[in-house]
Amino acid sequence: MFRAPFLFFLLCFTSLACFANESICTKLAGEAESSGIIYYPSAEAKVIGSGKVGFYSSPNAECKIKGVFVVKGNYLTVYKSYKGWVNVMYVAKDGEDFIGWLPESKVKIVGQYGRNP
Repeated sequence: MFRAPFLFFLLCFTSLACFANESICTKLAGEAESSGIIYYPSAEAKVIGSGKVGFYSSPNAECKIKGVFVVKGNYLTVYKSYKGWVNVMYVAKDGEDFIGWLPESKVKIVGQYGRNP
């Protein structure tokens, strides 16, 4: 008898936590979109550091996208920065592209697209 109410409570609690997290991520994505610093033209960057660097749906550590990451040496296109995060696009070897946020400390700007040397 005890299991059913407990499992119901656990399910409801985790569902609410997920919705709250999703709400925070959506709100932050909107804030970053409206007030971030735009790189125009877009910048070329390289991933630095070691290990995998995960992608985030918005500039917050709680908004990690599962299974999407880059590694040291991968090249990125940087569109915007906001409070220590950068909005980037990564194009994988198979041509699939991923857009998200990375911690700015894991990215080194190496140039700007369309800029004459």
